[in-house]
Amino acid sequence: MGLYEWLFPLARLLPAERAHELGHWALKLPLPLGGGRVEDPFEWSGLRFPNRVGLAAGFDKNAAVLDGIARMGVGFVEVGTILSAPWPGNPPPRMSRREDERAIWNRLGFPNEGVARVAQRMERFRARNRSGLILASNVAPHPRTVKAGGEGFLAEARSELAQLAHALHAVSDLFVINLSSPNTKGLRDLLYGPGFRDELILPLREALSALDAEADRPEPTPLLVKLPPEDGEGVPWTEESLAPCLEPLRAPGACDGFVAVNTSIGLARARGASPDEGLPGGLSGVPLRPLAESTLRLLASARRPEHLLVGGGGVDEPGDALALRAAGADLVEVYTGMIYHGPRFPGACARALAER
Repeated sequence: MGLYEWLFPLARLLPAERAHELGHWALKLPLPLGGGRVEDPFEWSGLRFPNRVGLAAGFDKNAAVLDGIARMGVGFVEVGTILSAPWPGNPPPRMSRREDERAIWNRLGFPNEGVARVAQRMERFRARNRSGLILASNVAPHPRTVKAGGEGFLAEARSELAQLAHALHAVSDLFVINLSSPNTKGLRDLLYGPGFRDELILPLREALSALDAEADRPEPTPLLVKLPPEDGEGVPWTEESLAPCLEPLRAPGACDGFVAVNTSIGLARARGASPDEGLPGGLSGVPLRPLAESTLRLLASARRPEHLLVGGGGVDEPGDALALRAAGADLVEVYTGMIYHGPRFPGACARALAER
């Protein structure tokens, strides 16, 4: 049994955030994870993914363990959520495991070291990266701006997104805008509210297009939108409830696809996971899988043919990755399942998809 097989079970004896820190420390050690990278190439929009499995946003918020992630053999990783300036996140309690359901509750609230440091680490990694790992920058308006609200806050949010685009364009293969986290008060309201496409999505797209032209990129930098598994009341999406949110994004040039899904407010509330109903946080893991599958099916039937669909939520065994592919996902993300099963888990999922 290797070091990782010893460390990851021991980590589960620690509080959730301390265990996460221990996992990051272990991944910085230059040790093989075993199994090797799974070769199952997927090409889309000028990008070549080594395989169809990646790590969801939140695992490496600060691009601190990209070398370790590359050794896992995954095809891509969402770095972040990355912010325009450092932010400590929400005060504790803000993360806990629910071992009986192999789930995790969190309301971390975007703790991040800020784009300057993150971009520097991504640049250094890209200079030495030989794995082909695709880097997706997951970005959002700063929580300070969203919480302040008031007149002019959308202009400030647009400015922050443009700043993120400029700082990350050269080190990113694609971008994901995250307006779906339940852990910043008022953030999801931007996604559910009118005009979010014109106020936030299209300006970010225009900023990326201008940077593509300056850099003479052969293909436009893709922009994906991360979606929650439910409407503003925490009720799972239906075709009717999703349509007002989805329709603006189906217009040509708005976005290039979707990441589905973020954590669930409804599941957190139903299980009494949160000590504070004012900011209930979200639940991930096994209970989220049915919502992820149902959301993916709705998106698969409504997306434009060229849209990329990335599925994640509740992948706890390789068969779950197959189920998300069957529901319409082109690529599959894991996170909570890896916390419970260890760093070999993503490779097992990638092998299952390669052999399907």
